[in-house]
Amino acid sequence: MVKLCGNFMIASAIESIGESLALAENNGLDREQVMKMFRETIFNCLIYKGYGNRVASRKHFQDVEHPGFALELGLKDIALVLETASKSSPQVPMPLASLLANRLTASKNLGRADQDWSAIGLHISEEAGVDVSEIVKNPRPE
Repeated sequence: MVKLCGNFMIASAIESIGESLALAENNGLDREQVMKMFRETIFNCLIYKGYGNRVASRKHFQDVEHPGFALELGLKDIALVLETASKSSPQVPMPLASLLANRLTASKNLGRADQDWSAIGLHISEEAGVDVSEIVKNPRPE
């Protein structure tokens, strides 16, 4: 249960990072510089440093150097969170978990199941009208 709660909190952070950076980018700011400022100030912690960097740089691939957490596994955990919430007594409303399940499902349907779950940031950018087609075509630019 603690693992599910923790993963729900991480996924929530990834979603908020993605939305914030899409807003910053669509208003003329450099997404990586914005995330750098946050990582070095009010969000100077492991989750915002690691996932913030992935979302800001749009590097969602997984390999030995970047192990990550597969999007498909994130979807499984969020589905378990929602299932547990519905079986709790009384039931626990979790509207953010529902949003995350939808975001992860849509990203999986776009062929990103094997990427890090931070790849929901790509979907957020796409919905904000940002052209990420080059990144989608070449997810390993290094």
